[in-house]
Amino acid sequence: MRRFLISAPIFLLVSACSGEQADEATSPAAAATGGSSGVAETYRTSFDRAWQSASEGRSPSQACAGVVGKAAGLLKTTATGGQKRTDAIAALDACYVGAMAHFVETTLSVEKPGTTECINLLKALPVHRSSLGGFITDVGEDVAAYDRRLNDRIEAKVRSACPDTAAVILGA
Repeated sequence: MRRFLISAPIFLLVSACSGEQADEATSPAAAATGGSSGVAETYRTSFDRAWQSASEGRSPSQACAGVVGKAAGLLKTTATGGQKRTDAIAALDACYVGAMAHFVETTLSVEKPGTTECINLLKALPVHRSSLGGFITDVGEDVAAYDRRLNDRIEAKVRSACPDTAAVILGA
């Protein structure tokens, strides 16, 4: 975990400078954001990796680093308004909230979630919040609002499956 916390900022910086694109037809972006607009093509490849990780029961945080890094880099340098800013903010939300909520739902979708699943969430969510949350704050967004949206989507399932550790998982 310590290695991830050290390497996450490096991944974010590298991702901010890369120009990834993917085929729109294969993207789960629309499903993740709950709307038809999805994630802009600029963020699609990294977002698709995050969604795939979440679908496989692996934390999407490392793949979200690509989305967050690219969005933060764009917001800090060029996207002060307009569609580029809108796309960057939507991508931040889709990964930080949508992909992580998908991971939680996938993790807890087993027949009788228990200790193993709760431990997986205990390991993943604090890292997600600490490694990515600072970048959201750095671009002028309210990370507490992102956390509230994430918790709104996962709280009932987490409290049901992991009552003893729910407060820690939810960051409360």
